[in-house]
Amino acid sequence: MSRVSAPKGVVDILPDQTGKWQTIERIARELAELYHFGEIRIPIFEHSELFHRGVGETTDIVSKETYTFPDRENRSLTLRPEGTAGVARAVIENGLLNDQGARVKVFYLGPIFRYERPQKGRLRQHHQFGVEAFGVAEPEQDVECILLQMDFYRRCGLGDLSLRINSMGDRESKQKYRDALVAFLSPKASRLSEDSQRRLNENPLRILDSKDPRDVEAVQSAPPATDFLSDASRKHFDRAASLLQQAGVQFTIDGSLARGFDYYTNTIWEVTAAGLGAQNAVGGGGRYDNLVETLGGNPSPGVGFGIGLERLLIALESQGAVVPVTKKPLVWIVYHGDAARDASLKLLQELRAKNFAADLDPTGRSVKNQFKLANREGAAICLTTGDEEIAKQMVALKDLKTSEQVSVPCDQVVEELKKRGLAPLA
Repeated sequence: MSRVSAPKGVVDILPDQTGKWQTIERIARELAELYHFGEIRIPIFEHSELFHRGVGETTDIVSKETYTFPDRENRSLTLRPEGTAGVARAVIENGLLNDQGARVKVFYLGPIFRYERPQKGRLRQHHQFGVEAFGVAEPEQDVECILLQMDFYRRCGLGDLSLRINSMGDRESKQKYRDALVAFLSPKASRLSEDSQRRLNENPLRILDSKDPRDVEAVQSAPPATDFLSDASRKHFDRAASLLQQAGVQFTIDGSLARGFDYYTNTIWEVTAAGLGAQNAVGGGGRYDNLVETLGGNPSPGVGFGIGLERLLIALESQGAVVPVTKKPLVWIVYHGDAARDASLKLLQELRAKNFAADLDPTGRSVKNQFKLANREGAAICLTTGDEEIAKQMVALKDLKTSEQVSVPCDQVVEELKKRGLAPLA
């Protein structure tokens, strides 16, 4: 029979790679807890309407990149192409914002699905660490999210970072900027890409986010969004910038910065890292003060960010950063003889009950080959038992790093392992 391969644009993360992932995810969870964000776990698929209303019908992500399909009841479902809309839906549906003045701070880790051309660090299934904060309109919440994001990169070992910030303004500011952008680009319409010629009427702000060289050239010298901010939006943005300065965070204000979702208002930002080439973004975020209301909830401000973990790991590797992988020492049990096999299975169970990582080979290999297998599996200690050891109620303990070998009474094995630095799993 022919072999079944993985679909294009996805990869398997194998056991020799998951250690780095677990480290990154542990850092994310521990750091989020320090900033008082609780973990939320949302479905990987939602009703398609959620993303049409929340992210925007005319965004490339919704119009071109979603995995959308009818279920058996012919309801349209979509694999989540981003995390914010699903989190907002969950917060609304579960009544977390029902109380006046309610404040919700959550984070998530999980897969995101986009049907786009696979490239380095941008797969059709990739993984994100994201945080979302609802209920606080003040710029202090924007800055807390940015500080958490930059802190995460630092703790992961990523350096040579650049933070760019901009403001799209409130709803009125965005409309004024939209009109100004249309007026600026209309004389150049024929020089835009085919997609951006369509966007010019439907969603002109998306042209700023285009990577097509024709569009990049066309938007040169376009008026910045910050020229059209309302007094309230200007005050909000100035305060956010001031707070970043006070926190010692280096940044640049980039009036051309745009994000790929319609829900963004006021502060937006993007972080890039050296070592990724032209596609050097490792994460970004922004404020979305109208999203909750758009999805049917009581009006509530929100802000958050998303970080692509594949791109983060590639950036770390390109910078030569070593992601520490914590692996508990493995105890391997070697036996010879049928009676010893049963005794070894009992010893294996006892070690695991005491929270030691332990294993053996049940296939009946020779003692020599069992030791070879133990070395191949990276064991730290071998415990050997046979008829003679059973009769004496002893086991032979061998340190595979130093080759030291000693006999240990069966009832003292756990203490001997602890003496040798093999702390049991927590």
